[in-house]
Amino acid sequence: MSQADKKFLRRMSGYFFRTVPIEKLAYVLDLPKPESSGRYHRPGQPILYMSPVKEWSIRAVSGYMRTDGIRRVVVPLYIDEAFVLDQNDELACSVLGIDPELSKKPWIPVLQVNGEPPSWKNSDLARSYGADGLIDCSRLIPGGWHLNLFRWNEPGAPTVHICGEPMEFRLSVEGKKWDL
Repeated sequence: MSQADKKFLRRMSGYFFRTVPIEKLAYVLDLPKPESSGRYHRPGQPILYMSPVKEWSIRAVSGYMRTDGIRRVVVPLYIDEAFVLDQNDELACSVLGIDPELSKKPWIPVLQVNGEPPSWKNSDLARSYGADGLIDCSRLIPGGWHLNLFRWNEPGAPTVHICGEPMEFRLSVEGKKWDL
């Protein structure tokens, strides 16, 4: 991708956090299983979800933890030079046809009835533009956001590596579903 092609993408490097089930710790940078799908990836598509703040990373999965009871750990990561679509950037979204409101809509209930989550339209457009990923505005954390990489650790893609020890944590007993 040339510099001109990157003009609507945000260059990112730095430290991030990824919260994963403890039994998947050895696979923290691996591609999702082929049948896996999520807010920004269809079955078989690569995705790596992470957050710039440890607590945001935990909060992003706390509701799942309270439901499934699976113990998780936070893994510190370092990302070197990713070019991502920032859904907070109104001009970039307008030019590229991205509607950030689609990313705020529920995706799990849509998948449960074999539908296509509205957020896939945004990730499809970002992928087709050549973005390495996108910034997802948090629906729970005021001003919060998460980084979702579409590609990493391959030729021409950003480099991601583990840069510290996994950190254990516990959610509060009295917390609401998506609280710490």
